[in-house]
Amino acid sequence: MRLLMRYSVIYWILFQLVLLNLNAQEKVEKWDCFELAIQAKTRKNPYTEIHLKARFSNQLDTITVDGFYDGDNLYKIRFMPSGEGEWNYNTISNHEKLHDITGRFICISPAGNNKGPVRVHDTFHFSYADNSPFYPLGTTAYGWVQRDSLTRSHTLKSLEEAPFNKVRFMILPHAPSGKECELYPYVRAEEGWDFTRFNPAYFQRYDSCIKALGDLGIQADMILFHPYDRGTWGFDQMDKEEQYLYLKYVNARYGAFHNVWWSMANEFDLMTDRTMEDWDGYFQFFLKNDPYRHLRSNHNAGIWYDHREDWVTHASLQTESWWMAKELRLKYGKPVIFDEFCYEGDGINRTVALNGDVLTHRMWLITIVGAYGTHGEGLFQPRTQYQFFRQGGEFAGSSVHALHVLKQILNEVPGHLEPMGNDWRLNRILAGIAGQFYLYYLGEYQNALWHFTELPENIRFSAKVIDTRTGEIYSTHEGIKKGDSIDLPGKPYMAMVLRRVDLQ
Repeated sequence: MRLLMRYSVIYWILFQLVLLNLNAQEKVEKWDCFELAIQAKTRKNPYTEIHLKARFSNQLDTITVDGFYDGDNLYKIRFMPSGEGEWNYNTISNHEKLHDITGRFICISPAGNNKGPVRVHDTFHFSYADNSPFYPLGTTAYGWVQRDSLTRSHTLKSLEEAPFNKVRFMILPHAPSGKECELYPYVRAEEGWDFTRFNPAYFQRYDSCIKALGDLGIQADMILFHPYDRGTWGFDQMDKEEQYLYLKYVNARYGAFHNVWWSMANEFDLMTDRTMEDWDGYFQFFLKNDPYRHLRSNHNAGIWYDHREDWVTHASLQTESWWMAKELRLKYGKPVIFDEFCYEGDGINRTVALNGDVLTHRMWLITIVGAYGTHGEGLFQPRTQYQFFRQGGEFAGSSVHALHVLKQILNEVPGHLEPMGNDWRLNRILAGIAGQFYLYYLGEYQNALWHFTELPENIRFSAKVIDTRTGEIYSTHEGIKKGDSIDLPGKPYMAMVLRRVDLQ
């Protein structure tokens, strides 16, 4: 009988621990996501009436973050530690079972593709938090997370095999007009949606997709609002208070993922119900409430947002005017990303009708003139009825393969490329790191000979001539110096890579 009572007490304690569900990791990598899960019941609206925060501290920092409700009486707090060693935490809440919970964990060294969040570096460039260079080479898949599991799997496989390290996608539903989604972000009301009650299952799918991208070393450029609802579902009908409740939930839920970027909107200027003050307010919300300082941008259709504002980290542009990169860098004093300059495709609209060679050519030009480009593919795939830029899936174009060449060369750069006296009218398209590394791109010109006049005196370089579409190395040369000449194949789309001999 005593043995039975003893086991009953043990089982009761274990049951209480499960009931409380104080689940948290003991060790977390630097810049990875620590998660604390707590169970607590309430009859109140857990999204608007229950408030939960946690304060994390080590010997150097104290950081406070919001928690969020994840359904089934489960509340979560996520935190991204920026320093190794011991971190302590305590919770703050108006719910007694969520309040004053304390604990600790050990932050260990990062591993794998975890290099920390991407930051602006040296005005016009990007680096990971570990100071290694980051060259955005992105693509677009607006609604891939909302598709079925097979399509999501194909999308991740396609991205794993592609050269891209950033993908732009929507948080709110994006699908062809009238097409139903598997999940929706809100609970249905008698008429429309209850914008005070989120659907956790919808956002849990984003959890797994963002983490999967991070494991592949891919940045998740998450688009917060878009103008493409137009009465299909009504998610563009949130009032201002509901908009900020949405931003608070998204920030609390995803901010602790190191690969997240915030894009306020896609084609923000088509959302005519919002003022510039509204867009300023969204930026200011993240500036105030995101302790990790994730990158922040706003994508345009016809009217450009003022990227000079302090709360904007980089310019995200829709324009074909790649040659304006120098002017725009000086105007904004920030990195410039041409996130949409037309897609490879065969559509009716010129936006989705670029030839694959031309898209690849533009990506090279954008890189050489000191900016960054984002790929998109609008080829219609009869088997899936999808276009990659809309729904993800599998790539069908040629540019995705050709851009592997650009990615490989960027991985060889010992720092950050700077444009060097570019003038495409004189066939002088050059970027590099002075005295160390030079990258020439000849574009549509088909030179048969090149004379090096731009190199510094008394320094020798190794050189290789590369076909930017196939990656074929046409020739290699050693001991190249200023004034030397080399033969070229007389074909377009060639590049030359020069690396200082004594630095190899």
